Amino acid sequence: MAKVDQAASEKDEPVAESVHTEKIKSQILEKIGRPPRLHQVEVCPYQNGNCRVNIWEKLEPTGDSAFSTRVHIRSSYYLKVSDSGEIISSNPPLAKLSY
Repeated sequence: MAKVDQAASEKDEPVAESVHTEKIKSQILEKIGRPPRLHQVEVCPYQNGNCRVNIWEKLEPTGDSAFSTRVHIRSSYYLKVSDSGEIISSNPPLAKLSY
């Protein structure tokens, strides 16, 4: 009985997905460049090799918010990704960002 429970829990773990997440992040930054105030690259996987990628950027601090970090989405992309984690297509197309 323990073998059945163990197999079920292993099936639910998205191990390969996390490997592809890092691969997708590095491909994105390679193609668009690294924004100077980059906060985070967020990869949200969907079904059938589709995902959304948000590039989060820190905003310039204002006088009254020096102790808090404000962030916003600088750019967002919808991707089609292969089984090996390679980006097949992007909407909008991936291009160097101007800073």
